[in-house]
Amino acid sequence: MKPDIMEKILKDLLAYYLGLDDSSLEKHIKSANLATKERVDTINDLNILIYSNDHNPPHFHVKSNDLQIDAKFKIENCDLISGEISSKHLKRIKAFYEGPKGKMVLQTIWNKRINN
Repeated sequence: MKPDIMEKILKDLLAYYLGLDDSSLEKHIKSANLATKERVDTINDLNILIYSNDHNPPHFHVKSNDLQIDAKFKIENCDLISGEISSKHLKRIKAFYEGPKGKMVLQTIWNKRINN
């Protein structure tokens, strides 16, 4: 494996674990099977994520690299569930969702999450 790929993987994992509260971190330490997030896509500085241990309704998260944006959207229709997002960023998310693979990829990843 190339060193830059390994560095990226480790950086993402470290950021994830450092972002957990003490209780969640303890659960992860005790159970190696607790899943993390799956990055669906990145649009400029927006990361589209699905957490494999997340709750219904089927939804995806959008987080900016600077963590100023932390929003959730329904997979069914791309409606905003929670969080705040500018109209400029919302247009980018809608364009991804309505693109040739957007909703299909989100639904496939969500369904994979349930079946694992």
